[in-house]
Amino acid sequence: MKKRGLLIISVLLFGGLISGCGDSGDKLKDAIDVTFTMVFSHVYTIDTNLTTSSYDLDLNTNENYQKYHGKIRDIEIDYLRYSITSNTGNGGKADFYANVYGGSFATATKVAGPINFAAGELRGVSDVVWLNKDYMEDLLISGKLSVWAVAEGTNVRLTVPTELQLKVTANPLE
Repeated sequence: MKKRGLLIISVLLFGGLISGCGDSGDKLKDAIDVTFTMVFSHVYTIDTNLTTSSYDLDLNTNENYQKYHGKIRDIEIDYLRYSITSNTGNGGKADFYANVYGGSFATATKVAGPINFAAGELRGVSDVVWLNKDYMEDLLISGKLSVWAVAEGTNVRLTVPTELQLKVTANPLE
């Protein structure tokens, strides 16, 4: 009986600390956070002055995301990396755009670029230069977004594999 009373008091104190006012409740809540990474890969084929088909990214395809859906506190982009594995045209530049899931390219926002390249130039894995990372992270809060790659130049045809890594923080108590 004494042990049961101690257990009940411990549970009440623990609950009070988590939901209570002040820093101690927040620190305890933060200590219970679960952080996991998600990696998405896609290969864009980019033609001169044409947008690619959108890559519709759905975080719900990830088992951890499904498990903690509704308890997600934050989604941060660790990186967006690309390479140029085929370049059969002249030089030019490429950019990445993002929009709400299923949105049109016409209303998309440029989020990274420019990627300048010479005729026939290939490139190993490189990080993008962010122009609007915050916008893309804001779109990720909904769990879905659409991403495009666009090239400018004459007779450009590129194959651009990409990898996007996200850091997701969830709290099972929320």
